[in-house]
Amino acid sequence: MADGAERRTTATKRRGPKRAAGEPAGPDQVRRALLDAAAELFVRDGVHRVSLREVAAGANVHPNLIRRYIGTRDDLVMAVFDDLSSQLAELVLRNPLAGQGHGPATVMGRWVRMLDQLVLEGRPVVGRAGFNPVLALAQTLREGYGLDDRAARVRAAQVGALALGWRVFEEYLLEAGGLGDLPVEVLRAELADTNRRIGATPWRPPSEAADDALP
Repeated sequence: MADGAERRTTATKRRGPKRAAGEPAGPDQVRRALLDAAAELFVRDGVHRVSLREVAAGANVHPNLIRRYIGTRDDLVMAVFDDLSSQLAELVLRNPLAGQGHGPATVMGRWVRMLDQLVLEGRPVVGRAGFNPVLALAQTLREGYGLDDRAARVRAAQVGALALGWRVFEEYLLEAGGLGDLPVEVLRAELADTNRRIGATPWRPPSEAADDALP
């Protein structure tokens, strides 16, 4: 009996520290917590102003787990962008042509702010793997308005340009256009309506349109 009690006592002593309440457990939870914490901090404070320790603290994990489950700092930055791109694409598919929000608390708002930072820094945002929001929008235009594949991709890119430009430069556009007397919510709703009209408009290359005009 004494030997058994001693073995149980030794085993108990060898156990590691208990996991704190609410701390992510396992690779999937840790990675999810890191991506969410990094997205919030990068959007709020800027990519270059956020340390990896701050990201780890926000995710409630040890800093070493960033390298284990994601990689380097650059890997983390691009993983956040890819994750937001995937989230936004899924939202577009679930809610075709619905407004995706503007503020930094929304997926659209975070994605736009991350994209803006990456483009200004000269980081390569093209050629990223995965289903992106523009392709998701093109799919909804094909299914919702019967556009052919090329027309849907053109209109999706145009809608994306308008949506991105407004969100990045909204404050300047409102001031430059003397639109301070109009509620911003009204202008944002009008932007969504404009995007729907663009998305529903068929498109043909200029060469084809010119051929139709020939006698």
